[in-house]
Amino acid sequence: MSLFDERALREIVAEELRRVLREELASGGRPANDAEYLPVAEAAARASVAPATIRVWMAQGRLGRYHAGRELRVRGAELAELMRRPALIAGIGNREELTPEKEADLYLERRRARAAKRR
Repeated sequence: MSLFDERALREIVAEELRRVLREELASGGRPANDAEYLPVAEAAARASVAPATIRVWMAQGRLGRYHAGRELRVRGAELAELMRRPALIAGIGNREELTPEKEADLYLERRRARAAKRR
């Protein structure tokens, strides 16, 4: 006589394995790790903004600028912190809190105004 039911143990292990595989497939096979360095396009997808917005945030100093060879990268933890604190996106001061979408709209409005002045 055994201390455990071998068939029940196999079922538990198989079900746990299925659960882990489902989670990994749902995340695209890559764990969400804030310590990783993301390409600009992936960072933009996570933040639901255009890649140009990520580059603007880098130029403004809101995100760090890292390179992997010639490719520009964003640190996942920095992006997560920026997205948790909309006031950082809006800048320091008494401005209303801006979402990434509003920040991108303001940026595009400023660009269009500059382009109109040049004409």
